[in-house]
Amino acid sequence: MKKITLPRLELLAELVGDRLLQCFCRETGLDIRNATLWTDAMVVLSWIGSNPGRWKTFVCNRVTGIQAHTTPTQWKYCPGEDNPADFQSRGVNTDQLKGLDTWWRGLAWLSKSVEFWPRDAGNTERSPPEESKIPHSVLHILTTALLLDPTKYSSYWKLLRVMVWVFRFIRNIRRAHKLSGELRASELT
Repeated sequence: MKKITLPRLELLAELVGDRLLQCFCRETGLDIRNATLWTDAMVVLSWIGSNPGRWKTFVCNRVTGIQAHTTPTQWKYCPGEDNPADFQSRGVNTDQLKGLDTWWRGLAWLSKSVEFWPRDAGNTERSPPEESKIPHSVLHILTTALLLDPTKYSSYWKLLRVMVWVFRFIRNIRRAHKLSGELRASELT
């Protein structure tokens, strides 16, 4: 099996959350645009808040799926220490869970108005190496060599006719209507 990074696992969790929200809104008739979604993964927030085409295929496909139903402004940051979903990963057993008010009633600041909600901590541009590596190459050739050596032709008219054949070749490559047959006077001019 391939190993998957923690940020990618977090992104998968956000995708599952997005799909659950779609199902919930479809069944209840609530507007999905009024929902607020929470994550404690700053990297995932930066992925969701940016152009999906910027990322590698795995991240791009999942971010596109999330952005198809929600907007980046609907996604908010929940500090890791406040996240009740992390209780199990911190080793909280069922006896301790009974006494955790946050688990049963939710976060205290969540029931207050928006100005009491936590702000996104730090720079959301910090992300693991998931940027797509599309090569950007520029080829610039500077040459002083002659394409045609005029000394190899016995007359000016032969050189002129060879140049016209070259120009016709270039024109025929670029256009759908191809010229053929003998050279025309307009071409020689």
